[in-house]
Amino acid sequence: MTKLNFRRAPFAAALAGITALACVETEPARAPVDSVNAPRTAPVVTSTRVNQGTYGMASRVKWLFSPDSAAIIAMVDPVGVENEALPNGFFFGNETRNFQARMDSVWDVAPSPDWNAIAFSRAYVMNPREQDSIPPAMLQDVARRTGLDTATVRSSSFASSGMSMARAIAHAGTITIPADMRATGAQDDAAPKMYRVALGWRVRWTQDGLVALGSSPARVQDDEPSQSWASLDPKTGAFHGSLPQSSRIIEPKWVVGPTLDISIPVDMQSAPAITVASGGRIFSIESERGVISARETTAGLSTPRSYTIGSGKALAATKGGRYILALAPRAKVEAYEVPVEAVVYVVGW
Repeated sequence: MTKLNFRRAPFAAALAGITALACVETEPARAPVDSVNAPRTAPVVTSTRVNQGTYGMASRVKWLFSPDSAAIIAMVDPVGVENEALPNGFFFGNETRNFQARMDSVWDVAPSPDWNAIAFSRAYVMNPREQDSIPPAMLQDVARRTGLDTATVRSSSFASSGMSMARAIAHAGTITIPADMRATGAQDDAAPKMYRVALGWRVRWTQDGLVALGSSPARVQDDEPSQSWASLDPKTGAFHGSLPQSSRIIEPKWVVGPTLDISIPVDMQSAPAITVASGGRIFSIESERGVISARETTAGLSTPRSYTIGSGKALAATKGGRYILALAPRAKVEAYEVPVEAVVYVVGW
């Protein structure tokens, strides 16, 4: 795997904490159908943490599949004391296009109608702690990191805490999913593109390919909706303060998974099996006694085969089993932290 180079991306200083990987290795030769019982090597497995930021007082794990189930967006959505909003982390993977990306410190993320792009809003929180206002140096720092001017940062900020003077902004961006990561310039094309727009508490797409950017929250609550919408054309960067009357917002159909709360034990012993198919081979992704394994169930297989994927329990998987979302034990548990976290196992069959 090769790490994408973001040095040419606009406002690169704002992209700290973003990681994107693209699988560009050559596919191994497939065994002929009549060699289904030939010896097989174990799959190569790596893992990626969905959220490397805080899990807050509690966190919801949720995911979203493309219509063909070949791509997945997984999100960890934490909340603070009294349901205060905290920035989220997400992972995106498309096994057909051999592309994956993850990002911390976002308010929201949504796929385009054709799943050829994703829109997101970066979260920047300014917390002056004991001070009674946001100091100029803090505003200037956010302006530098986003490429916005300090007046825009100030006027676009919203309250992000009910117990302090903390304020935050949303900074809109998109990622275009390349059709072929091996093509010349594909890595640069896939780099996150940021816009000079301080909006996007909620992010959606319209059916005609515009990015809908939701207004800032009226209350300091993680689940507070946006009351109005602006539009952004990702092709031209044109911004409008409202949506065209003919545009219809598409609501992502998230699957809401477990809530991770330090006061609630998490059952890591088992989970329902998930069937995936890769290169003519069928696997059952199974979770037993805290270990995830792939048991091959391909028709005509005389000798059972099972491969260890990793620790934890599986929650979801893309249709080819390349991306497996799971809960796994934390490598290092700090005080007052949930002992498990959301990870994605990336499997090279």
